[in-house]
Amino acid sequence: MANRKWIALLVVFNVVLVGIVVYVMFRDSQRGEAVRRVGNGLNATPTAQAADVFRRASESPIVAAASAASPAVVAVGGTITQVRQRDPFFDEFFSPYSERAQRRSVDIPFVGSGVLIDREGHFVTNVHVVQNITNPFITLSDGRRVSARLIDKDNRVDIAYLKADLKNAPYAPMGDSESLVPGEWVIAIGNPFGDAMPDLRPTVTVGVVSALHRNYKADDIQSGRIYLDMIQTDAAINPGNSGGPLIDINGQIVGINTFIVSRTGGSVGIGFAIPINRVKAVVDEIRRHGRIRNYALDFDVLDLTPRVASMLGVAPKTEGAVVRVIYEPDGPAARAGLEVGDVVIQADQLAIKSRADLLNYFLSLQVGARIDFKVIRDGKVRTLQYLIEEYKQ
Repeated sequence: MANRKWIALLVVFNVVLVGIVVYVMFRDSQRGEAVRRVGNGLNATPTAQAADVFRRASESPIVAAASAASPAVVAVGGTITQVRQRDPFFDEFFSPYSERAQRRSVDIPFVGSGVLIDREGHFVTNVHVVQNITNPFITLSDGRRVSARLIDKDNRVDIAYLKADLKNAPYAPMGDSESLVPGEWVIAIGNPFGDAMPDLRPTVTVGVVSALHRNYKADDIQSGRIYLDMIQTDAAINPGNSGGPLIDINGQIVGINTFIVSRTGGSVGIGFAIPINRVKAVVDEIRRHGRIRNYALDFDVLDLTPRVASMLGVAPKTEGAVVRVIYEPDGPAARAGLEVGDVVIQADQLAIKSRADLLNYFLSLQVGARIDFKVIRDGKVRTLQYLIEEYKQ
């Protein structure tokens, strides 16, 4: 009986062993056929199918994202008026023409970058890219030079919205900057050092989201600009990249590259991009109303000092903005429930530590935005909702 069991086990073992041998031989024959096909393809003229196989083998998600978005990235140019230095000899003999001779208009094809956001040819860039030019135009990566016009701009947010004379334009979709997380891969695309590198193909640099919700003092960059809630990245950004897109691994725009922090003027891995959700708010405002609507704060605040904190009974707290006056008895502030003496400590997700914090945040938004204020009143924290309304004189 025992011998029969051993014989049965031996038979099963042999059957399994034969099956494994047959499988290995079949697999190796298939590999050999694949190798022969690749070898034949290398020795012959590659077919479109073979080229596609090799392309897919070498293509990474970063390559795919950059390839998809790059055609939508444009070089922004325009006419700049240059002024020559006065020449005493020239001015003496040609004084009737000297003022005219001191100025000349020059087309500069690379003043910055931009990105097309729809098939109709609308694109966005930074205000500081186009603020000193007239007759704007763009140059696409395929060499086409197309005239453009400025529709409107938001100087505070540093976003300009333009329309190029294009039909069926290549464009990159706008994503969601709120979904970003630190450490996520991002790709900066643009035309760095445009005049020094007059190549129509945009440059691609890769990095990660270094940090989110970074605030930067406007006076440290350009007066009047409000850089709040910025995306920080170590993807290399250089002069000329301004206005170009920062995209995610899916090829969607998550920010507009705006400036770098550097002691040398070159990229040191500290670049900043305006979140695309803020850009979308600007674009939506212009598309809906044809312009950026004006608005004004209908109340004023002052810094919470130790003396004021003691008077209001909120000591030892010394950070915040105290409402000192409400200008309109039936305006947005009054309807929100704000009262003189309220200490504003938070606006949406931003901690308010001073009057400047509150004013800068307010000015970075658009008409129709709702701000959730947290205020201290009578020793209690209250939440009030303020609606920004258009200012009509």
